[in-house]
Amino acid sequence: MLFLRLRFLCVALLCLLLVTGASVLPTKETVGTVARAASPIQHIVFIAKENRTFDSLFGRFTCADGSSCVNGATTGLIKVNGQDQVISLNVTPDQSPNFCHEWSCAHKAVDGGAMDAFNLASARQCGTAPYICYDSGDQTIAPNYWTYARNYVIADNAYSSEEAASYANHLFMVAGASGVTVSQSALTNPSASGKTPHQWGCDAPVGTTVKLYNGSKIYPCYDGATGDGTPFLTLADEMNAANVSWRYYTDLKPADVGYQWNTLNAFPGLRTSANIVSWTQFAQDAQSGNLPAFSWLTAPNKQSEHPSNSVCVGENWTVQQINAIMSGPDWSSTVIIVTWDDWGGFYDHVPPPTVDGVGLGFRVPMLIISPFAQADDNPAEPHVSHDQYEFASVLRLAEEVFGLPSLGTRDATAGDLMQALDFTASNPPLILQQRTCTVKNMPMTGDFND
Repeated sequence: MLFLRLRFLCVALLCLLLVTGASVLPTKETVGTVARAASPIQHIVFIAKENRTFDSLFGRFTCADGSSCVNGATTGLIKVNGQDQVISLNVTPDQSPNFCHEWSCAHKAVDGGAMDAFNLASARQCGTAPYICYDSGDQTIAPNYWTYARNYVIADNAYSSEEAASYANHLFMVAGASGVTVSQSALTNPSASGKTPHQWGCDAPVGTTVKLYNGSKIYPCYDGATGDGTPFLTLADEMNAANVSWRYYTDLKPADVGYQWNTLNAFPGLRTSANIVSWTQFAQDAQSGNLPAFSWLTAPNKQSEHPSNSVCVGENWTVQQINAIMSGPDWSSTVIIVTWDDWGGFYDHVPPPTVDGVGLGFRVPMLIISPFAQADDNPAEPHVSHDQYEFASVLRLAEEVFGLPSLGTRDATAGDLMQALDFTASNPPLILQQRTCTVKNMPMTGDFND
């Protein structure tokens, strides 16, 4: 009898393995099947735009019923001669100057949490009235982003991962950290002889360095280990180990500004991967049902929204990519996260929470677009989530969906984006029209070319 019971259990287990696709040996095919068995999510798309705070794009946001349903602002604090003054925020224009937004300027603007010194942080451009870095977005600045927010989920308590500029935050987008430890975290963008090259990785010009939290400087190429032998791993490394498919869609032209956001270029074991492809391939893959399990997607410079580029042009590019997903066969199993990589020198009234020595950074917009998008933390308005998120939250979501281990960095404690998803929801696709943009000739000037 015992033998028969054991035989029955073995047969039942075998049937379960066959039904779910589980396997002792992880392969690309079976790992994908396991993920599908655990949730209906088969594809995560992480879209990174450039240099905006929440207030600068959504400060005046209203939900579909006209209510002021997010934590926005229309007034802000400036510091003049050591005293705070309240000013009305400007309506965000389509194109803005490129304000200082490096580590030092970020900390000056925050002013210990007072959020009153943005005019001092970028004094050359924002030091006098009308204080043009003090902006609050209305619907005219990004009407299609507002439409996504009203129909899917907008998070008004999401932050960049580091109180710094692009390079460090893009490292967080792939690794949940900007270094193996806080002490070894990158603080600045790569620079060489006072200039910022477009190569921010292992092909950067000789003499290019990044300043670390411990005060030292390194070449921006992570050779797989630090001095103590600890590897600096990324989500791509985890997915390679588990045979989970991924692609990094980006600008592949080293002469172009957008090439600097090809973050995996800083990792020798990944930078030549066939999974790093041109951003132009993304819409094709989405339309043909050829999306990988996880996608990073960065825009070329003109479409990135990085000042002084046009928000309208950048929004049109994003809409084009999302339309390709929504009109393709993978929409029903996809979660899209759209966010902006750092503050860009723009005002935001919410002090960044402190979780370690480098972060969190400033509040940035985060859109969760999916058939399953629904803010379970906010039953009164399920299109707005007040939960705290950061860039590492997207890595945590991927690890949960695809059964991957934690990197042991910020992803282990970041806010859980599963709280913004409800698998009983069935939001329909929303194909949006691109806008007609009027673009001024405003070159990316100044000392802050990132």
